[in-house]
Amino acid sequence: MNKIETVDLVLRELVEDDATNEYVDWLNDKDVNRYLETRHVLQTLQSCRDFISSCNADPGSYLFGIFLKSNGRHIGNVKIGFVNKIYARGQLSLFIGDKDCWDKGYATQVVRAMTSYAIENLKLKKVEAGCYEDNLGSLRVFLKVGYVVEGFMRSHVERDSKRLGCFWLGILADEFQQ
Repeated sequence: MNKIETVDLVLRELVEDDATNEYVDWLNDKDVNRYLETRHVLQTLQSCRDFISSCNADPGSYLFGIFLKSNGRHIGNVKIGFVNKIYARGQLSLFIGDKDCWDKGYATQVVRAMTSYAIENLKLKKVEAGCYEDNLGSLRVFLKVGYVVEGFMRSHVERDSKRLGCFWLGILADEFQQ
C-alpha cells in the first residue's frame, strides 16, 4: 500500500472501510462541499464506498486519504485522476473535510506531497488542477507550490444560482521544486 508522509500528515490509499458516517457528513456539509461536485447528490455510506471502489479499480486514478500523523484521524481526501499515460499528465484534486483542520497549512503539504508523488512515482510530466474563482484559498495553495494559472474559464459552473468562472492551473515536472 502506498503511503506518503509530510510533516503533519500521512497520505495513504483509501479503502472502502475508510468510508465512515463522519466522511459522509463532510460530503453533505454545505461549508465543506461548496467547491465539490459531489454537492449535487446526497451522499451515503454506500455511495462513498462505491466511489472508493471505483477509483481503486480505475488504472487512471490514485485516491488517498489524508490522516493526521499525531492521532491517525482521517481528515480528507486527495486524488490524482484522469491520468493519461500517453501524454504523462493527470489532475490533482483534494478536500479537507474536518473543519477543525482548516487553515493549518495541511492543504499545502498535501498538494506538495501529491505533486511530488505524481512526478516521481507516476512519472507524470505535468500535473493540472482547477478551482472556482472564489476559492481563493485553493488558488493560493496551488500558486504557493509552484502551479501556474494556465487559463480562466468564464461562467463555467453554477453555485447558489450564480454563474462562476474557474481557474485552470498546471505545473511541469521540471518546474516543481520540493
